[in-house]
Amino acid sequence: MPLGLAYLASYLRERINCDLAVVDAEARGLNYEGIKQAIIAHQPDLIGITCPTPTMDHVFRTAEIIKKEIDPKITIVVGGVHPTALPLETIKNPLIDFVVAGEGEITFYELIKKLMAGQKDFEAISGLYFKKDGQVIANPPRGFIADLDIIPYPARDLFDLKLYCSAPTKKVSDQPAGTILTSRGCAYNCVHCISRTIWGRQIRFRSTQNVMAEIEECINKFGIKEFNILDDTFTLNQKRALEICAEIIRKKLGIAWIAFSRANTLTDELAEKMKLAGCKKISFGLESGSQAILNLMRKQATIEEGRRAVAVVVRHGILAHASFMFGNIGETEETIKETVAFAKSLPLDNATFFITSPFPGTELYEIA
Repeated sequence: MPLGLAYLASYLRERINCDLAVVDAEARGLNYEGIKQAIIAHQPDLIGITCPTPTMDHVFRTAEIIKKEIDPKITIVVGGVHPTALPLETIKNPLIDFVVAGEGEITFYELIKKLMAGQKDFEAISGLYFKKDGQVIANPPRGFIADLDIIPYPARDLFDLKLYCSAPTKKVSDQPAGTILTSRGCAYNCVHCISRTIWGRQIRFRSTQNVMAEIEECINKFGIKEFNILDDTFTLNQKRALEICAEIIRKKLGIAWIAFSRANTLTDELAEKMKLAGCKKISFGLESGSQAILNLMRKQATIEEGRRAVAVVVRHGILAHASFMFGNIGETEETIKETVAFAKSLPLDNATFFITSPFPGTELYEIA
């Protein structure tokens, strides 16, 4: 489920009385005609589109359908990874009315508030890009929300939850599954990662009480019993991770879950508690079997740390997953063979291998 849209919807409807709907064209298998008919059925005044870089051709084609085939008066707002990385390039498209860059909840809310009031002084909205008299206006960036607990839980009720399931590599039970985000940001600075462009190099944690309340809402209201924790590194704040595990155990929630860790942030104590709290699999971005490549990508981890972390996971009866990359800076045939050999030497439940892609907003993109 697209959590970003669900968060925008929940934040907006808590503050403004407006009609909201979400059309997940991918999950519903809609082609362009299907998207067109869904839009016509809703008759919206404004459409927001989330924009990962690989889908931008589809975004612009959808915008063309909206403006040229449905109603040119419909306002189009885009946000997400690509417009945040390349806001000026994105807003220059004549079909796009507004770009929301970075963390979107407050910016999107302030924009909707202005539009509903019939106001056009958008210069005061941080994080917003728009056009005025044919000129692109780039407002100052939006600061990050310091207290994530003020954001209401994602509006899962706007989605057909039966459309969503865990990826095969992340499925850890036969129960209905969902995603949850307990923190935002990453403290590290890998050359290939987009996280710093979206969140900056700072990490903000939701409180244990806030996270637990959302988990219980998912169980009681939506029947979700399997969770994919989407945090960049759930185990970064070990004290808070231990607290969340302790609460899951105390409340006897009986859930199954998977989380991301780093090779240097997992201890025996934490792995033991995670296992008792229902964690079935831990995923690592080990990336390479060559220390030289790890250093070049600024991974801030060693081969031996990766080996030890996987051993800790397996020792506590948790499945281990690792992802690896081919084609990073400095890669050779020999370092690729080292990565394959490293992966084969580990007691992994499964491994995934990716071709390095220089996405806009990463240092790798600038180098490429």
